[in-house]
Amino acid sequence: MKGLDFAKSGRRLVTNSSDRTLRQFNLPLYPPPSADGAYIEQELEPTYRFNDPINKNAWHAMSYSPDGEWLAGGAADNATHKIYIWDITNDGQFAIALDGGREPLLHVHWHPVKPAIASTTKNGNILIWHCPTPERWGAFAGGFEEVDENVEYEEREDEFDIEDESELALRKQKAEEEEVDIEGMTGNDVVNDAEHAQRVPEEDEDIVWALEEPDDDLRGWKMKIMMEDDTDSK
Repeated sequence: MKGLDFAKSGRRLVTNSSDRTLRQFNLPLYPPPSADGAYIEQELEPTYRFNDPINKNAWHAMSYSPDGEWLAGGAADNATHKIYIWDITNDGQFAIALDGGREPLLHVHWHPVKPAIASTTKNGNILIWHCPTPERWGAFAGGFEEVDENVEYEEREDEFDIEDESELALRKQKAEEEEVDIEGMTGNDVVNDAEHAQRVPEEDEDIVWALEEPDDDLRGWKMKIMMEDDTDSK
């Protein structure tokens, strides 16, 4: 055995052997250690075996994800920089291979909290691998109300038609030239003084008095204009 690594929970263990195979073990719950330092001797059987069936590469290092559900293994290949990842929760199925170029890999380690991996090369470089955050596209209805899924919107026949500017100007001109029938106004269009007086606060005596006794006894004022005839001056 060349190396080993524990998952964060302490219940999983992966070993690296000289036969180019990574072996994972599920650890049972052991009792607390005794005071005399006695150890428990127990033979464990691997639950999964991981290897490179194509290139038959050995492994430099391996590391568990923070939740212990993924395992990353760094291949010992002098020509490439490869990291293999397996899904432990899905019967140890192979998930993806990360290619870091031509610089050979030395070590690989998973971030203790974030979904990111750091790997080192023989040239002294450190590569950071992370899972990009997927973009969230929202679907909105016509009234800018977000919907759970896309729906087909049936537009009206003339809803998005571009109107002619000349027609808009002509329509606006007709609206401005339309005559207003003042004499033919109905009773609903005339303001009712009685209803208006009821809306006036009772404590405002001046306003109530002005509405009940309007000042209509004033005489109208007219301006006198003197017209002179130019013929008389001649």
